[in-house]
Amino acid sequence: MKNFVAITVASLLAVATSFADVIVTKSGSTINGKIQGITGGKIKITTDFAGEIEVDQAQVESMSTDEPIFVSFESGASYEGTLKGSGNKAIKVNTKDGELATSIDKIQESWQPGAQSPAEARQAAELEKLKRNWAYEAAFDLTGKSGNSDSTGMGMAFRATLKGPDDKLDFYSRANFEETDGSKSADDSRAGIDYTNQISSDWNWFVSSEFGRDVIKDTDLFVTTAAGFGYTFANTDTRFLNVRGGLGYRFENYNDLGREELSAASLDLGLEHKETLKWGKLVNRIKFTPTIEDFGSFRLYQDSSIDFPLKAEKYSVRLGFSNDYDADAGLSGKDELDTTYYIRMVLNWD
Repeated sequence: MKNFVAITVASLLAVATSFADVIVTKSGSTINGKIQGITGGKIKITTDFAGEIEVDQAQVESMSTDEPIFVSFESGASYEGTLKGSGNKAIKVNTKDGELATSIDKIQESWQPGAQSPAEARQAAELEKLKRNWAYEAAFDLTGKSGNSDSTGMGMAFRATLKGPDDKLDFYSRANFEETDGSKSADDSRAGIDYTNQISSDWNWFVSSEFGRDVIKDTDLFVTTAAGFGYTFANTDTRFLNVRGGLGYRFENYNDLGREELSAASLDLGLEHKETLKWGKLVNRIKFTPTIEDFGSFRLYQDSSIDFPLKAEKYSVRLGFSNDYDADAGLSGKDELDTTYYIRMVLNWD
């Protein structure tokens, strides 16, 4: 019998301890639990029966805490102490310096000792937005074919992005190699740097430079540099669309001795589109660089891909295709258009 009484008393004490804080609403409901704080007019309280719940501060008649808690007011003053509700919105804060009488509607925010105040949390979030952060991406694939013809191929890409609240710096490179029946059928690579700075929420300016080569099209080296302005049509968590245009310079040197190297002023037109979907991410990039003297002399590069995330964190599979059109390749007896289809393993990290 004594054991039963002891267990009963211990259980009642445990229940009383777990429900130390009390909220009474205007409708007469009583909520027992642990008050975590007040933010944005909502009182957060942890209960044993429903976990953490939120109660509208304007609907609370009184509240009490068993342990000290921080409260702050519109004036900026903050105090630490236990709360004691006395009805009609009246509340007393028992601080180490004495008792403070106030009302629930005058409490701006509240938080647990040792926790970050809501104001500090907001400030930390704003500072985090102002930071520049690096993000990296590496993609790689191997292909092979046997039968009527034997071929092996390899593709790779790398991108490093330093992004801040108002600007973005991109370093990127990509390459494709393929051999069919002992002869090269693809051997091209390019690398570049691109900087964008937001003038406003919509307008931005950019500078960029890219260089590369294409052995199959007899291009030893091609270089483009450009500067101009862009306009952002969409920039949300799920969609980004930016178009831009500017002036630049194109230089190309060739293996074909009978072909004169290109050195001319050019236009630089581009589009970047990113769409985050429930099942993946779609990315489209287009760059068009015609010479000003002759619009029939141009390079057009397009790349479209969809990334499907894998269960392994940071990894995804990329399906895509790219088109590289060199309008002057026909001067060396080569095809102007090269199309590449790929399935690549992608690793993202920061």
